[in-house]
Amino acid sequence: MTPIDYAIVVGFLAIMAVIGLAISRLIKDSDDIFVAGRELTPFILCATITSTNLSMYHFIGLGGIAYQSGASIIWANWTGGMALVLSACFVVPVFRRLKIRSVPEFLEIRYSKNLRTLAGAFWGCRLCVYLGILLYIASTAAIVITGCQDNLTNYVRWLLAFSVVSILYSAIGGAWAVAIMDSVQFCVMLAGALVVLPIAAHAVGGMPKAFEFFHSLPGDTHTQLVPVTGEFNWIYISMVMLLSIKWATVDQAILQRAFGARSPRVAAKGMVLSAIITTPIALFWILPGLAAARLHPGFARPDYAMPWLLATLLPPVGRGILGFVLCGLIAAQISAVTADVNSVATLFTSDVYRSLRKKELSQKHIVRVVRISSVACGVLMLYVAYMLRGFGDGAVRANYAVVGILDMPLFVVTVIYGLWWKRANWQGATAGFLLGGIVGILTHFLVVDKYFVSYVQPLLNHLPGGFAATIKNFHELVRPHEVQVRNVVPFISTATALIVTPVVSLLTRKPQNDAAGLAQAFDGGAEAGDTYWVMPQSGIGKFAVSAVIIGVAIFAIGVISANWAFAGATTLAVAGMIAVFFGGMVRVYSE
Repeated sequence: MTPIDYAIVVGFLAIMAVIGLAISRLIKDSDDIFVAGRELTPFILCATITSTNLSMYHFIGLGGIAYQSGASIIWANWTGGMALVLSACFVVPVFRRLKIRSVPEFLEIRYSKNLRTLAGAFWGCRLCVYLGILLYIASTAAIVITGCQDNLTNYVRWLLAFSVVSILYSAIGGAWAVAIMDSVQFCVMLAGALVVLPIAAHAVGGMPKAFEFFHSLPGDTHTQLVPVTGEFNWIYISMVMLLSIKWATVDQAILQRAFGARSPRVAAKGMVLSAIITTPIALFWILPGLAAARLHPGFARPDYAMPWLLATLLPPVGRGILGFVLCGLIAAQISAVTADVNSVATLFTSDVYRSLRKKELSQKHIVRVVRISSVACGVLMLYVAYMLRGFGDGAVRANYAVVGILDMPLFVVTVIYGLWWKRANWQGATAGFLLGGIVGILTHFLVVDKYFVSYVQPLLNHLPGGFAATIKNFHELVRPHEVQVRNVVPFISTATALIVTPVVSLLTRKPQNDAAGLAQAFDGGAEAGDTYWVMPQSGIGKFAVSAVIIGVAIFAIGVISANWAFAGATTLAVAGMIAVFFGGMVRVYSE
């Protein structure tokens, strides 16, 4: 990097900090901190959801997987877009009408206060882990791009550089700062991404040339959107669709933006618009990742590929271009970090701290606790990022391991049983939530060889010989299929929660909460002029919902048909996705 590049980046960070601090004047009460006063418009909501969804994790992490394994990783974003539409149609209207601030708050309405506290504490810690992954990516990329010596001291310096500004204006400005600055940072991020793609394409002689090269390699799957084999094959796409639905329906960082919308319809519009906009943007890191694979194959760590591409290709084009693109990446990173820091502060303050306190807190006290929680979140995410430095699988695999194991049970008890089965009670929900996560963790540790050797095998020496031998035999049996089993771990944890929750619920008393407000939230009309019903009333609305459901079915058929090497698998999957987007757009603008 040249002095001009450094000056551009430092100037950008300074501007972000000053504006974020200025926005703190908008903070009057806790609703401004948590949900931006519920005054977000469709455009601001679309921008903040998109910015929250896109970060260096996508450009560096997913681009690195495209470099290593091919274009099918693009479904990590495309399934997320479809999931946003599904959430906008069937879940967010209910949550928004309840005027909640978090998913754990819904769990108290539906189940019990204790489950709210448990889920709030769990989800806050879970988001801190994800924030640590984001910081790990950013610092790793910065070391490669700037040419710094790859040592612990430089790594920690970059961790602090990427985190201080984000924590500062998230803690002081709250959701208003996050929402307004996300709109600005979205434009900066998009401009930076638009610069990289044509430069990378030109370096390989045009993307068609790169595709021809990959096609010439025997058995290569780099250009296949729905491959039959490989780690990111049709099983992976099925898995990531399930995780995406979870993300769009219970992820605090996304839903907290929707909770700040002016009405349920505005929330749905913002989510659908974000889904459609994000879909082509995903090409801005997938295609450069493929270009890097053509230009410099052989990186052992996929997270190094995209930083190498930026550091190698951009400086010869013009002075300051690298700094400008880095501003786009930093903007994306800050948007994601600040959104999650704000979400963690909401969870710890509203769902844990207030639940444990017996007396009502003043608005001033709540705002102070939010800011303390934001700083505590920053410390925890720095620790996670510090520990991740020695993790060799890359950020994407690390994130999927955490999400697949721990998040799916929360989705089951919140959305599937919480919204759609009245008989589910707090005992069943708590058992499903905990056992689903435990089974997912055990499956992961028993299957993944390095975890088995490091953590499980030493424990076997303290167990009876026959039991220890059985566990070792099981590991040896599944070890050759480690990749496939890792892809189905989310299904295992989901299935556990799906089975345990109703069994325990039926064996215990009926729920005490009648959740009368929940029925009204489904029916609509809770606010003046609110006509966005979960079950549409007009013919065009019913047609739109049918298009969404049919689109999901077509997508699923296309993905699963790849198992039999069906030539039209990709066409069906993409056509299904387009149908979902079409139906979602019509739905949010109809009665």
